[in-house]
Amino acid sequence: MTAEPNPFPTVAKLADECGEKWPRFHDGARETVRIEGIFKEAIQTEAIKVEVPHGRVLDTDSSLVLFGSFARYEMVPGSDCDWTLLINGVVNNRHAEDARLIHRAIRNAAGNGKGLKAAAAGGAFGNLCFSHEMVHRIGGGADSNENLTRRILMLLESRAISLSDADSAVEVWKAVVRSILERYFEEDVHFSKKKKAPRFLLNDLTRYWRTICVDYAAKHQEQDGAKWAIRNAKLRLSRKLLYAAGLAFCFRCQLSPPAGGTGTETQSTEPFIAAAMEFAGTPPLEYLAAFIDAFLDGDKRALASSRIFGAYDKWLKLLGDTGKRNRLESLGHSDADGNETFQEVRNIGAEFARGLKFLFFGRDTDDEAIPNLSLEYVGF
Repeated sequence: MTAEPNPFPTVAKLADECGEKWPRFHDGARETVRIEGIFKEAIQTEAIKVEVPHGRVLDTDSSLVLFGSFARYEMVPGSDCDWTLLINGVVNNRHAEDARLIHRAIRNAAGNGKGLKAAAAGGAFGNLCFSHEMVHRIGGGADSNENLTRRILMLLESRAISLSDADSAVEVWKAVVRSILERYFEEDVHFSKKKKAPRFLLNDLTRYWRTICVDYAAKHQEQDGAKWAIRNAKLRLSRKLLYAAGLAFCFRCQLSPPAGGTGTETQSTEPFIAAAMEFAGTPPLEYLAAFIDAFLDGDKRALASSRIFGAYDKWLKLLGDTGKRNRLESLGHSDADGNETFQEVRNIGAEFARGLKFLFFGRDTDDEAIPNLSLEYVGF
C-alpha cells in the first residue's frame, strides 16, 4: 500500500494547537500525488509508443519541472498541470522532441478523461526553458518579465520529478537552483557578518511580486477581461503566499543564521545556500508554517496560524468546488461586486492578508491612517 503524502506536517501541528481542522491541505496533497501518477504514466506510455532511444524519456541534461499548484501540492479537480522542460546544457533537437512528447502525452490523457489539464498556451509553462538566462541574466535590460518569473518561481514553487530510474531530472533541477542561489548570495554586496538577510534575493522577490501585480492589469486589457476574477483571486492568495514564503526565508537568514554562515566577509555563504536549497525544496505553505513555528509563540502564534492557514484552507475548498471555480473563471470585472462567489474570495483574501500583516508587521488594525495605508499598499 502506498503511504499517504504528508508535505504539510507543520501546518497539521499548528492546526492541532489551534484546535482547528484544515483538511484541504491533506486533500490537495493526495490529489497532487494522484495526478502526478497519471502524468508520469501518460508520458511513459507515449515514450513507449514512439520507441524513445534506450528507454530514456529525457536527455541527461534535462529536468521535467512542475510549477503552480502541481508543485505546491495544492491540486484540486480542474487545476492546470504546469510544467517546464528545464535544460542545463547545449541546445539539441532532442530537447524539442521531448517537449512535444510531453505535450502529446498530456493532450491524449486529457482526451481520455484521466483528469489532466494542460497549462494555458502562450504562458511561461508548457515549453522549454534554459538555465543560462535564469542564472546569468539577473537584472538589467536582458532580464525579461518571463525570465524573472521563471527564475523566481524556480526558487519559490518548483519541484522536479523523475520519469525513470535512469533519468537525472532531480539532479539537474538541483544544479540549476544552486547556480541561481550562488549568484544571489555570492554577489550580494550587502551580505555581511552582521547583515545576513540576503538583500539581492529579497529585492528580486519584491520585484517579482510587484511585476505580477502590474502584469495583472496588463493581462486584463490584453485578454479583454477574460478570466479576470480567477486571476484576481490567485493574486490575493496563492501569488501572495509565494512572496510571503520568500520573505520568511530571507528574514530567517538574519533571525536564525545556519551554523557556520557568517556572510561574505569570510566567504562562508555555503551554509546559507544550503539552507536556501532546503527552502526551495519545501512547499511554501509548509515553509511559512515552519517560520511561525520557529519564531512565534502564545497568542501571536495562534492568531497568525488561524488567520493564514484557516483562510488558505477555505481558498482550497472554494477552488475544489467545480461550480464556484467555473463561476470565477467566467466572471468579468463589471459583474464582480454583486457576485456571491467573488465576495467569498474577497473575504478569504482579506483574512489571509490580515494574518500576513500580523505575522510580518505585528499589527492588526488601529486608527493610525498612514501606517495602515503603508500596510495596505506597501506590505500585504
